[in-house]
Amino acid sequence: MLIAMTKMDEMVIRVLYGSETGTAQDVAEQIWKSAKRKGLQSTVSSLAEYDIQNLPSEQLIIFVVATTGQGDPPANMKQFWRQLLRKNLPATMLKNLKYGVLGLGDSSYSKFNFAAKKLNKRLAQLGGEELLPIGLADDQHNLGIDAVVDPWIKKLWDEIVDVFEISVKEKTNEDNLIIERFGVSIIEINQLNPIHIDERLTGSPYQSNADIYAQETFINNDVRIGTIVENIRTTSEDHFQDVRLINIQADNIKYDPGDVIYIRPKNTAEQVKRFFDILCEHEIKLFPDTVIQVSEKEIKVPFVLKRNLTLREIVEQYWDLNFKPRRSTMHTLSLVSDNELEKEKLSEFASPIGQEELYDYINRPRRNILEVLTDFPHTTSKMNIKLLFEIMSPIKPRLYSIASSLEATPNRIQVLVAVVKFKTRLVEPRFGLCSKWLASLKNNDKVIFWLQKGTFRFNNDKPMILIGPGTGVAPFRSLLLERAKKEDLKECILFFGCRNEDKDYHCRQDFERLSRENNLKVFCAFSRDQDRKIYVQHLIRQQKELCWQFLENNGSIYLAGNSKNMPDNVRDEFVSLAKEIGKMTKEQAETFIKHLEKSNRYQTETWG
Repeated sequence: MLIAMTKMDEMVIRVLYGSETGTAQDVAEQIWKSAKRKGLQSTVSSLAEYDIQNLPSEQLIIFVVATTGQGDPPANMKQFWRQLLRKNLPATMLKNLKYGVLGLGDSSYSKFNFAAKKLNKRLAQLGGEELLPIGLADDQHNLGIDAVVDPWIKKLWDEIVDVFEISVKEKTNEDNLIIERFGVSIIEINQLNPIHIDERLTGSPYQSNADIYAQETFINNDVRIGTIVENIRTTSEDHFQDVRLINIQADNIKYDPGDVIYIRPKNTAEQVKRFFDILCEHEIKLFPDTVIQVSEKEIKVPFVLKRNLTLREIVEQYWDLNFKPRRSTMHTLSLVSDNELEKEKLSEFASPIGQEELYDYINRPRRNILEVLTDFPHTTSKMNIKLLFEIMSPIKPRLYSIASSLEATPNRIQVLVAVVKFKTRLVEPRFGLCSKWLASLKNNDKVIFWLQKGTFRFNNDKPMILIGPGTGVAPFRSLLLERAKKEDLKECILFFGCRNEDKDYHCRQDFERLSRENNLKVFCAFSRDQDRKIYVQHLIRQQKELCWQFLENNGSIYLAGNSKNMPDNVRDEFVSLAKEIGKMTKEQAETFIKHLEKSNRYQTETWG
């Protein structure tokens, strides 16, 4: 995100963001709206759209940057970052620049907020001066990124007042209560609402025939349309978790082991019906076949919204009905509410002192936007199409490690997907939007996707220790299937973990065949098949001599899976291994593992 001034008495705030899935864009727009309410001129766009040649003439820049993979910048920041790293840039290039960097990250990743930290350092190297210290927001915090974002933005405005001696006082009036990003209008009202025709209809009337994102394939060669050719459950029917191996066909695709696929999911028919039920209940005259036009007002209109769409298409494919409202959402709702009790509660949720209560209301039970609208009926009755575009959040693309090999299955992409479903204190179970949608797909259904380099950098010339419990095994299946087509696998060890050998041993036939025919060393931890729980770190301890032999031969460790406890437990085991087998002190063993990490011989890919 970037802020630039032209004149002291006429500040123009340009907000630039770097984000893979859109969170940084949300925060950038939050700052943009704050600037507009203060009566300041402001625009917002991505870093990819910013001309870096303007950088030396800027006076004040604030970046909001997410981090991907192994500390990499997001896709729409990469070109900007490459230009900023040019060796011929003078050390005084940014001598007139004051800057601030707000990073959005996840502390479950070892390289937490690396992209923001590297950017902050590079700006200083080029002569820039910090306006305020770097902000490092953490998605793992109880309050989410808002725990850092909100006080950081407040500090930003305080520093702008002190340094540039301008007023940033809110200029609130009826005209700027709601800052609208787009021009939104209804160009055709079709009241043939399925809800009124037949209340039993819960399927096709709430699903559109066309995919609104298919048009992206015309402007971006990387975006593709794939066809589902197989959707297999890899866990037993009586297992608590539904895990799918989904096979997608697409011609002329290229990827390597370790690469990832981004998929655009949709809301379920049940969720879409619930949305329209809420509109109907509150007598909001918006129907599924109402045609909507979105035009540019303050913010550039996303390409997908540049053609007229029905409300059904927008609700099913653009708005995230599982979205957990943030503090800024509650603030917007509080501005339109005219019910005293509801307005008071919404204002409290939007205030700094109400963040713990907001966490208990939203984050702990994972309450979604539809449930919030139901809980505040008087406020919901004030909704119209323009307000809906302000409180709803777009569906973010979901990322999955590719589990297949083009050598083994040409023109195929396979993903190993665990269907997210769990209970909270709310009656209705929570579910993952994308995983549930993917699990529902049938043969010949279509998916919109694109491929991208993953975080792993495999060294095929050296021994490999692969650790992938659960669906973390996906990138290693891709790697092993690829290598098996060309060479023996005697220099590979796979540690896999699950609950039960007969219930959730994903892709068992593949690994048993590779062990039998290609000399792959496979060690499985089935944690619930005996009285004492056995995890992958216990098997590493059992195979400590073999692991040390691999490491002595310049082997590398690759780990993928849930970030909760497993990565730390595995790392501790390798420290212990270095102490015991390598005859090192505790300090030497820790230094040894850190050296492996810094030299990319110990790579991790984890998620919360």
